Amino acid sequence: MNSSLPSVAIALFVKNEFSDIAGWIAWHMAFGVKTLFIFEDHSSDGTWEIIQAAARCYDIRAVRTDPVAQPDFYLRQRDSFLAAAAECRGKYDWLGFLDGDEYLYLRHTSSLPQFLAGIPSDAAAIAFSWRIYGSSDKVVRPRVTAVEAFTQHSRAELGDNELVKSFVRPERMGQTYLNPHVFDVPGEDYVRPNGERVEHLVPVQPVDWSDAFVMHFICRSMEHYIQRIKRRMNSDLSDSQGEWRRFDHNDLTDSEPLRLLPAVHNALLPIYRAMVEDAITTLRQTAPLERHAGEVKAEIEKPRMVRVRSHLETYLYFAPATQEIVNATMGEADTHGLLPVFGAMFPSTPDMVTFFLPGHAGRNLKFAEDDRVSDQPIYRLYRLESGDTALMNPMNGLFACFIPSKEEEGYGRVEVNRHKINGWEQMKLEVVHGLDYPESRFTLPFSPNMRTESREILQWLVAAPVPPTVNAFLCMMYEVAPSVREEVSRRIPGLLFPFL
Repeated sequence: MNSSLPSVAIALFVKNEFSDIAGWIAWHMAFGVKTLFIFEDHSSDGTWEIIQAAARCYDIRAVRTDPVAQPDFYLRQRDSFLAAAAECRGKYDWLGFLDGDEYLYLRHTSSLPQFLAGIPSDAAAIAFSWRIYGSSDKVVRPRVTAVEAFTQHSRAELGDNELVKSFVRPERMGQTYLNPHVFDVPGEDYVRPNGERVEHLVPVQPVDWSDAFVMHFICRSMEHYIQRIKRRMNSDLSDSQGEWRRFDHNDLTDSEPLRLLPAVHNALLPIYRAMVEDAITTLRQTAPLERHAGEVKAEIEKPRMVRVRSHLETYLYFAPATQEIVNATMGEADTHGLLPVFGAMFPSTPDMVTFFLPGHAGRNLKFAEDDRVSDQPIYRLYRLESGDTALMNPMNGLFACFIPSKEEEGYGRVEVNRHKINGWEQMKLEVVHGLDYPESRFTLPFSPNMRTESREILQWLVAAPVPPTVNAFLCMMYEVAPSVREEVSRRIPGLLFPFL
């Protein structure tokens, strides 16, 4: 990043956002935010643990609030925002104030520092309009980021869109706390995203979505909203559907913010890896089991390296232009600069294949219609009596389908959305020699299957001389019954939600 660009921090006050906090962090980091000051209000769902994992990947200053010393929710938020402003004076050029369901979006750039460099130098604060998003008719909490799950929003005429959220130059902010929407800066120094001055320093401003706005996912799924009511009942929400009907507007669909997803997913990758690593560490430290007299013997197992050959006589490749795994002939791959994708199969989890892109660790490998974020996606092999095989997403049971190439593209898609196996879903595995898998992996002391109990998994984790790798752990978890996955996950709330 250009060192002459302004430095940016965001202050976040958050509670019980386990399913979305990692995506929120990745979204703003992908926009070029330097530091996040996160004030965590004693969540009970794993939010704090996910923030701790993310803090190993990015510059995140996380503290927990003190509800005993300050029992009032809004005063705790006030104290947190003022503390962030004090910390940022003289260290950061800009400080934003957001909640966990608010995502800043810039329409004409992918860089927040670049956007802020264009703000008049005499402006001390920017007021961004809300854009309130509805549920997109979702009832159950999605496992993808809020931006890709909820793409439908209200019309500008919805009155609540007139509320704003602010980014402020911290050294020009006074000591008085006004509210979470506007801050102690002279009104004549407050501007809108287009640089125009605000007429009055109030939280309600004319709606302006032309250059930038704050995506406010106030509803999200019905499951999200029920949790929100439970958390804030008798403060600003009540046990009724009134607020849901007020905000659940799905009038317009906007896919423009999805342009940032490749960058956001790449920013998510290290957080997700850290979450699984922390889950493994916590389970090893807290499982209520005694160690065996002898530890599990650490024997490194060698994987069988394979390539997928589809019914079309094509292979798997990564297409940089679309950021997806596709199928193509070797000639098409050479013509269009496609990168070969390989699979690793380990003896202790013989029904699982881990795909990877040699030399490109840290790049999200995505099949079309598979919403998981991973640089080494795992698939189950579904074997047919004919000797052919199909690839199945172990999270939802859907099969991969190999679509013939289109002449104008030069390769075909691989869509993971089929409920049945027909001709286009069938493929074979070809062994590849002379290729190494980038991670060492130790043999499991048991053969995971649908009869495996959580006790066996926990005992293995406690007794293992070294922690298993992320993919070894996930491969094992995909082999066992869903009820066992839930038993293990309950010991580490939130950390494994995107994966199981």
